[in-house]
Amino acid sequence: MPRPRFMSYAVIMRLLTMLIVWLTLLVWVFNANRAGCLANAGVLALIAGMIFIAGNERSHLLRRALLEEAKQGEGRLLPLVYHGIPVTLRDAVGAVLLAVVLLASALTFAPQQWSVLFADLLLLTLLIPRLSRAMRGEVRAEYRYAMARQWAVWISLLLLWSEAVMSLALYPPADYTGMRWQEVVTYNLSVPDAACAPLQTAARVFVTGQAMAIWAVQNGTRFAHDPTQSIMLWVGYAALVGFTFLTALAYSRALIGVMGRPWEMWRRGGATDDTHGLAESAEARRLAQR
Repeated sequence: MPRPRFMSYAVIMRLLTMLIVWLTLLVWVFNANRAGCLANAGVLALIAGMIFIAGNERSHLLRRALLEEAKQGEGRLLPLVYHGIPVTLRDAVGAVLLAVVLLASALTFAPQQWSVLFADLLLLTLLIPRLSRAMRGEVRAEYRYAMARQWAVWISLLLLWSEAVMSLALYPPADYTGMRWQEVVTYNLSVPDAACAPLQTAARVFVTGQAMAIWAVQNGTRFAHDPTQSIMLWVGYAALVGFTFLTALAYSRALIGVMGRPWEMWRRGGATDDTHGLAESAEARRLAQR
């Protein structure tokens, strides 16, 4: 009897591949308080590399589509403006910053958040092949799988971002009702331990922003008309939206990055994601020659 589609070899390999991200973060959190800066740099480089691959695939996908569809004749302006080297450097810097945010935020994750991250991983495992199949007849084969991965990034981002905002707003881990923001950041912060000083600093910044977000939600009506506190309310709201967004984006890109293939977008005739896609591309060429 044939195996169900959801138990196929490709699905299992996709699950195990994305599980690397979740396990890496989990193991690092348990060892962050005794791991030296060298070990932390290795973890940071690994996570940043995963994020970079997803971001670079997106950038070169857009760049390739733009140059193929918008450039006319031997035009040189678009290839100069969207040259691959500055695009890659931009993605590398962004990946490192997002990796720092993800590692700092991971130190604050509660058990239910780890469960949500794992559920998101399972969702993307089943979602990506369905997205690619849904694009048949809509998107050219050489773009289809890269686009499916990028769509999966945004679906994961919206789910994780919504969950994080609602959790902080409805089920905050601390009660700052009636406190002024100075009291919150001075006496009520619980900064997780990290043996490496730069990551400890990043964790403190993240915890401070998270505390300000919780304080703003809990005291919005109380201090709305207090000139000395109202400005910090907006800082807290910005932290609520921004910090959760960056964390969700970093984790989503890291998940997709372990499967990304940006090098297929570097050349004009990029290959597709698997043998099924290759077969479809060959079939499309045969039909075009008839």
